[in-house]
Amino acid sequence: MMTAMAAPTDSAASQLRLLGDLIKQQRLALGYSSKEKAADACGLSHMTYRNAENGTSVSKTTYAKIEKTFGFLSGSCRAVLDGADSIHLTDGSELIHDGRISRPDLSTVDAEVQTAIREAASLTTPELTLAQATALAEAAIDRLRAAGLLPGQPKK
Repeated sequence: MMTAMAAPTDSAASQLRLLGDLIKQQRLALGYSSKEKAADACGLSHMTYRNAENGTSVSKTTYAKIEKTFGFLSGSCRAVLDGADSIHLTDGSELIHDGRISRPDLSTVDAEVQTAIREAASLTTPELTLAQATALAEAAIDRLRAAGLLPGQPKK
């Protein structure tokens, strides 16, 4: 006697659709022009991959293969099925519906901000000396640190 599988609840179906959308979004971002090419890269049958991208539940093993090939952190697919609204990628960014959140490397932000301020100061106020432009940049960095927008403690 065969029993039918229970249909997913509205919430579960919604999370399956979201996961499928995120998988498709990453497939396209990685340059896989077709589901078949993505399936081949993941080592999955075309039908199994198509099911995952179309929001049909697939096995944990299938999700693990997609995670590995697409650069998702391990367990990200399960997290979406459990209610998360994004997937964390191994490059530190976060995949959200119709977008991606990238996190800057904070170890380089200080130098980039200082350079940008010095360059802007020299373009807009050419009478400033290099020392004055550098002092302006350092003061701006300290202000950003004090506001909690940059890591580290203000020097003043």
